Amino acid sequence: MLSFVRLGTALSLSLALLGSSPRSAHALPDKTKPTATAKDKAAADKKALKNKAEADKKAEAKAREKAKRPKGPLSYGAPNAGKLYSGQRLPSSKSLEVKEGPNAWGLPSLVRGLRRAAARVSSKHRGSVLFVGELSAKNGGPLLGHNSHQSGRDADVGFYMVSDKGKHVNPHRFVAFGGNGRPRGTESVRFDDERNWLLIQTLLEDEKANVQHLFVSSSLRARLLAYAAKKNLPKDLLAKAAATLMSPKDGDTHDDHFHVRIACPPSMLPACVDDPSARTPAPAGSDKDSAKAEARAEKKGEAASAEKSGAEGTTAKSGGNPSAP
Repeated sequence: MLSFVRLGTALSLSLALLGSSPRSAHALPDKTKPTATAKDKAAADKKALKNKAEADKKAEAKAREKAKRPKGPLSYGAPNAGKLYSGQRLPSSKSLEVKEGPNAWGLPSLVRGLRRAAARVSSKHRGSVLFVGELSAKNGGPLLGHNSHQSGRDADVGFYMVSDKGKHVNPHRFVAFGGNGRPRGTESVRFDDERNWLLIQTLLEDEKANVQHLFVSSSLRARLLAYAAKKNLPKDLLAKAAATLMSPKDGDTHDDHFHVRIACPPSMLPACVDDPSARTPAPAGSDKDSAKAEARAEKKGEAASAEKSGAEGTTAKSGGNPSAP
């Protein structure tokens, strides 16, 4: 009996010792797991606020740009740094041939002005077809080979020309001419003063189009103004032609096409920006230096073309030839 008592006492003591011993290691709190400090939380909050501020700023800028834009067409920015919204494509017609490609978009006022001008020339000189190169891309922006043509207000327009027999000719491309009205290459054509002047006159008289500049070489400018001076035309029209026709010194000579640029429509201001680099043209009689330079270029071109074979002259330029401005 005593043995059982002793055994029970021993068991009770063992249980007591177990109850008072420390818990096993796996039952202890895991002190190795990292916990977020107040510094980390503050940095995260700061980053979140910065991201939200940037997002709000972008949304605000986008809303401001959208608010400036009318629902209809818009020439946004300058000709050499701009965009085109809701432009119109210039299609070919009986009196107008547009160079194939995607860059035939412009403001409706430009597109319609070109169509009206070509139609007027064709109605007076039956069978006339105006060849048009590039305008702008559908959404504007930089255009390969051009310094401008970015905002839907520019178009490259070929010259009207006749054969040596006086028959209307449409070579379906641009052809370069000197101030003497003869091509710089080997084509058997001549610069048609009558139809080219009628084109210029029609564009200048079109108030809806509101042509701002007509870039062309100095020698051809002088030729056109001399032709117009012989006609019984209003003095204000001649003055406007002298002010609008110009040859930029830092751009292409424009001896194979007219570069037509219309002004910003009043309804599109101030989003539409007129080119600030436009220069006031020199008087009609002060083109001697430019004419001499072009004469040297013409002789050089003729010498180069004589060294090459082919029916087409090396200085004759195609409708895809880039223009500047």
